Amino acid sequence: MEIDYIDLAKKLYIEQNKIRKDPKSYLPKLRQWVTKFRKKTLYLLNESPLETFEGVQGVEEAIRFLTVKNPVPELIYNDELSRAAKDHAKDIGENDLTGHDGSDGSMLSDRIERYIEWDDACIENIDLGFKVAENIILNILIDDGNDSRNQRICLFSTVYKYIGIGCAKHKSYNHCSVFIYAKTLRDLGQPPNVGINFMQDYIQKTFYKRYIVNEFQEEDPDAPDETVAVKVNKSKKIISGKEKKITKKIYTLRDKSMHIMEIEEN
Repeated sequence: MEIDYIDLAKKLYIEQNKIRKDPKSYLPKLRQWVTKFRKKTLYLLNESPLETFEGVQGVEEAIRFLTVKNPVPELIYNDELSRAAKDHAKDIGENDLTGHDGSDGSMLSDRIERYIEWDDACIENIDLGFKVAENIILNILIDDGNDSRNQRICLFSTVYKYIGIGCAKHKSYNHCSVFIYAKTLRDLGQPPNVGINFMQDYIQKTFYKRYIVNEFQEEDPDAPDETVAVKVNKSKKIISGKEKKITKKIYTLRDKSMHIMEIEEN
């Protein structure tokens, strides 16, 4: 049976916000999953069997997490982020990939900027294998085999305001779903709102001593504490109808999120 991936993405948006505004509503679903294991393999109706690392223990840990989890604000759906998510879902599906790098070497930030500008922070979640929206959200929540539970943290993060979702076929896993989260968005060609960020940065550097905690900060005081990689782009952009020279620093942090600093050259 063919999957309507556009409809699946819509259902995922609903389920994403449902678990954010009422985390405990997913507890009965998790408890049902506990009964669906044979050793460490999960057998669900309408899904392919899933080989897990943690088995029932991973689900039980997620139950304990949800039992005490408070609601968080709902996310705003964004068409441009969804286009970027669909691009990556189609790409990794057709090329049998599983990660956040595109087959063309593109990063998350590159894919977003094909359609819209982002500021401050963005991050991406990927689910492989499941085709039922509720199961996909549960799988991300459990985040099997990931000690840091980065995908779960992203699922409930209050850092991000916007979300885009794309789904597609996958060569090895049958289906894949991509979630892109962003803190701040603006239209292509619209100047960044630097006022608040500038003041926060000024206060931080003026009144607080900044301790160097990673090698990147030795040469770049703008690097966040959790930085593991930096990409610097120099380009020209049309902003407010005028061509501007831009230096863009994109920091990848330990949790796989990306943070940006965009500097307009004189």
